Amino acid sequence: MIWIISGTQDGREIGARLADLIRARTGRPADILMTVVSQYGKILAAHEGLDIEVGRFTKEDMLREIAAKGVLLILDCSHPYAAVVSETARDACRKAGIVYVRYERPGITLPAYGRLHLAADEEEAAALAGALGKSILLTTGSKTLPVFVHAPALQGKMIWARVLPTSGVVRLCEELGLPARQIIAVQGPFSFEMNRAMIRDYHADVMVMKNSGRIGGSDTKLEAAMAEGIHVVVVERPKASLEGAPVFSSQEQVLQYMEEHHEFY
Repeated sequence: MIWIISGTQDGREIGARLADLIRARTGRPADILMTVVSQYGKILAAHEGLDIEVGRFTKEDMLREIAAKGVLLILDCSHPYAAVVSETARDACRKAGIVYVRYERPGITLPAYGRLHLAADEEEAAALAGALGKSILLTTGSKTLPVFVHAPALQGKMIWARVLPTSGVVRLCEELGLPARQIIAVQGPFSFEMNRAMIRDYHADVMVMKNSGRIGGSDTKLEAAMAEGIHVVVVERPKASLEGAPVFSSQEQVLQYMEEHHEFY
């Protein structure tokens, strides 16, 4: 069995393409486990040949899953900012003696823009945003939202939280004390025009974002912010320690690798 750790659009696409490739090559359904972190992700990932489970796994959880299901290879397509997930999966594969492969979408090239600021993590991003403006458009998701809401530098500032429109995420926003008018619950990625309209409508003078790549909408976020002349704080990617593991930056590279290592089929 192949285990795909997903959670991104391109992870879902790779899973679907690999399942179709295996069926075409072998004439039988693929034996692929795909794990996602939400029921919404499970709905989006549905595809013939994929056994989809919802959950977050510790290393011990992964080792039990590997043993119970006879996993031979883990294909890690987790979010480029989920370094802990990648390192945990890499460690589990080493312990179990199976193959670990990483797909990581490339980021966008950051332009020379005088109001672009890099932050090593969310804490630094919150401090920068608070120093740069009064109306902050957060486009970094819900996972690290508490960091921004509780940041001393952002107390008294207007925070606009752009998050997924799921009940659990909206509940989190409410529990953090955000009023309904400050919760922008909508599914992205967004066009240049949509991003620009949001900046204008919410009178944002700072946008906080991750460099999640074009498929994550980073390009249109940045372009819109630059067109409006506002500050942009980019949280830099964490560095996962994956020494010796094959790491690919395109779907085609991953699928070619899997074809060349046909024993996993």
